[in-house]
Amino acid sequence: MSFLYPSARAWAEDHSLSSEVRLAQLEVMAYQRHPEIFEHFGADGAAVARRSRTTGKRSSMRGIAFAAVILVWIAAAVVPIAGLAVLMGDRFEFFRIEAERSIPIAAVLFTVAAVAQAVFLVVWLLRGARFSWPEFSVPLIAAAMAVLTLGTTPGVAELDGYADWQGGRTPVFVSLGVSTLAAIAMLVRFRVREPDGDGEAAAASGLGAGDIRARIASLPWDERQAMVDDRNAALAVLHERGLIDADTLELALSRDPGTLHLIDAERRR
Repeated sequence: MSFLYPSARAWAEDHSLSSEVRLAQLEVMAYQRHPEIFEHFGADGAAVARRSRTTGKRSSMRGIAFAAVILVWIAAAVVPIAGLAVLMGDRFEFFRIEAERSIPIAAVLFTVAAVAQAVFLVVWLLRGARFSWPEFSVPLIAAAMAVLTLGTTPGVAELDGYADWQGGRTPVFVSLGVSTLAAIAMLVRFRVREPDGDGEAAAASGLGAGDIRARIASLPWDERQAMVDDRNAALAVLHERGLIDADTLELALSRDPGTLHLIDAERRR
């Protein structure tokens, strides 16, 4: 994972004047080359380390899987629209397809839509079954298209004198059932959302300050000193910019390396 800032000092220089200063984030920047250490810097460190591991595991296969999910998403939403469009084209004079052809074509499209909806639901469950409005819109669109198709088919068949139209509605009913099931499943999980990525959303490590100091002590002295100097320089910048007061600066400078997240916890009490 690449960081936006090369050092804690650069992070402090660019920190928004209107945002809360979280000293754990500052120290993560100072120790950014060592996720095995900064992952124990409270909730913020744990969150950054988790994202770092996730980024490191990405591969071309993950990209292919993501593309497949998008294709299923598109198919689940677009194919039902195409099914309705086949029937409605003549009504709006876009094209002319006789009912004996348009109704079977729509039936095939809604068969595909039902399968796509089922796959979409399975993928959603496997990805954690978290509610999101864009995903929820997919079964809603499919259900709306199915309802409109069910209402349109008899009129189209009557207009063209097509008698065998009843069988063409079966795939539409199936598609409606699957999309309704998907919508209900998502509503049941309405309160389960994607984590916002904030440090507070991640569980803090249970590693004690002594263990953190031991891990830092295992690094070469020159590297340890450079990171401490970077941390202290960043604290000075925050103080100069009015983001932390003199007492906080003095307290932070007096703390051992790797323990600034404890100050964050104390300030929130």
